[in-house]
Amino acid sequence: MILLDTSVLIGCELTAFDPVASYGASILSRAELEFGIAVVKGQAAEARRARLANLDEVFAWLPFDEGSTRAYGILAGVMHRHAPAQARRIDTYIAAHALQHGVSLMTLNPADFRHVRHLVTVIGTPS
Repeated sequence: MILLDTSVLIGCELTAFDPVASYGASILSRAELEFGIAVVKGQAAEARRARLANLDEVFAWLPFDEGSTRAYGILAGVMHRHAPAQARRIDTYIAAHALQHGVSLMTLNPADFRHVRHLVTVIGTPS
């Protein structure tokens, strides 16, 4: 499985996915998408709500469990040493989810994960 970062879920119609690969999504990305709905109004909110409804049909969102919290502690410690301001960002939690499940993380922003690439395989999106 390849875990999709929130950035990929937002623009998934622009991504060329491998038809034989298996993809997953974190419940933390779903929380970010809910936030995105809450901060806009009107048609933008409706479009985001529709996108999330479609994603709900596609994914069984992976829960952030006890093992994921351990993985987060490891990654946040690394991030704290290299980029303290990023240690508590949601990106670190999502990377921890990938580490816990032993899967790669696909993102539009691979540089956000540069300090943990030795622990999590991070791949950019194919276009």
